[in-house]
Amino acid sequence: MKKLAILLVLFTAILNAQNLKSSGTHFVDGVKDKKWSNSNGTDFTKASFSNFDGSCYVFLEVDETSLVSFETFTKVKSGNLEVKLIDEEDQVYFYCKTTKECDVLKEITLEKGKKYRLYFTGKNAKGSYKVNFK
Repeated sequence: MKKLAILLVLFTAILNAQNLKSSGTHFVDGVKDKKWSNSNGTDFTKASFSNFDGSCYVFLEVDETSLVSFETFTKVKSGNLEVKLIDEEDQVYFYCKTTKECDVLKEITLEKGKKYRLYFTGKNAKGSYKVNFK
């Protein structure tokens, strides 16, 4: 019975991961950065930068209402960096502002039909971020 429960949890996690769509990185007007490097996949977004000043975001949507796990890792060598997940009404689901490191592990129910944004704001920031979602 215990094995069956574990298999059901794993199967549900796999199905939920398939329902998640991401697109971006979209830059908000006035972004300044040096040595920007980023990549996005079906279950992550990451970037490294030097002198990041401004905001960018990644869109997230689900085909069906799903529980999604977020793991956020930031490393800031100078300046500061804010990371937050918001919906269309600017409701904040998690938020982190740091001048060093900020790691967030959070499970959030994302609703079908809503668009969510992983938002990153830097102020003279040098460092990196990575967010895994599944």
